[in-house]
This record gives sequence, C-alpha cells and structure tokens, in this order.
Amino acid sequence: MSVKFTLLALLHQRPMHGYELGKQFSSIMEADWDVKPGQIASTLARMKDGGLVDYEIAESSDAPDRKVYSITDEGRADLELWYRTPEVRDYRLSDTFYIKLVLSILGGPVPPEQVLSAQRRELYQQLHNVTEMLRKTDARKQLPWVLLLESATMHLEADLRWIEMCEAHLPDLKHYTPPKPPPRQRGRPRRHATPERESDGALGGSSEA
Repeated sequence: MSVKFTLLALLHQRPMHGYELGKQFSSIMEADWDVKPGQIASTLARMKDGGLVDYEIAESSDAPDRKVYSITDEGRADLELWYRTPEVRDYRLSDTFYIKLVLSILGGPVPPEQVLSAQRRELYQQLHNVTEMLRKTDARKQLPWVLLLESATMHLEADLRWIEMCEAHLPDLKHYTPPKPPPRQRGRPRRHATPERESDGALGGSSEA
C-alpha cells in the first residue's frame, strides 16, 4: 500500500489537515493497514518538499493552528500516472514457505509432509477468519471491503490447492537433486596477448634475425 498516493487521492477530493486525513484514511480503508499519525505527517512533509502538495495555515481561536493541505498540479499529474499504472502482484516466486519446503525435501530435521500439514492448518485458519469477516460485513454498505475479502478468499483457496499438488508430487520430489554449481577456477587466469604485444613480438624477432 502506498501512503503517498492514498493521501494524494484523498486531497484530490478536497483540502484537509493532517488529523482529518488520518480519520479519512481509517474510515475509507477498512483493511488491516495501520498507518500512524507520524507516518502521515512525515509523508506530507516529503510531498511538500517535492512540490506535490501545498498548505495554508488555518487559524483557530479554540485549537492550535493547523496546516490545511491541498494537491498541486504536479501532485495531480503524479496521481493520474499512478491510477493508470497497472499493479503487478507478488506471485511468491521467492516465497519463504517454498524455500522451507524445498529444504525439508533435501533433508531437513522436519519431513516435508509435516511442513505441508502445518501450512495447511494455517491456511484453513486464515480462510476461516476471512469467511467470518465476510459473514459480518454488509455488502450494501461495505462493497469495496467485501471485494477485498473475496480476493483474499480466492488466494487462500488457491494456496490450499497448491498444497494438495505438492503432496501429490512428494514421491517424485523426494528424488529431486539440485544441480551442482560450476567448479570454481583455481589460480590466476591466464593473460592473453594483446594485438599490440603480438605485433611488438613479431617486430622484435625480425630485428634480431
């Protein structure tokens, strides 16, 4: 999640001060994203230095003066580019669980069957938690949150199917032998004569004759 572009998107709606941005952030983003007020303040400061936002001081008799931020033309251009740039999700090609599974297959202290079983239990627990959140969510009032929960459900179900595939392939996987790295050359590499040196050698030989 990008705090920077989330704040720019909120400021595109209307100017707001830092505290108000934090409240809007929490009310709109129902996902488990914990953004501290200090992070919002530091992000706004960096965006101000970068010319993406500007602010005016709002004076108040019953509260401290506040900086009311607004998006600049440069910030709006950055925001539009962000909206038009597709997001590439991480498909776990360097996933920690994958590494754990492969190492267990190669001879870890815990067999791969137990590694897969533990992962399955965790995935089912996560799926149960997400299902409960979906059950308690009103789709008429919280449709964006429902869509995110359904996305999580589909990913968890796909991970569970992958666990089943791994178990089906375990007999073959246990015969897997990783390729050996190429042997490291010892000693200093031989130096090849440059064309200039070969030419010098030929000239030298002819003069001695």
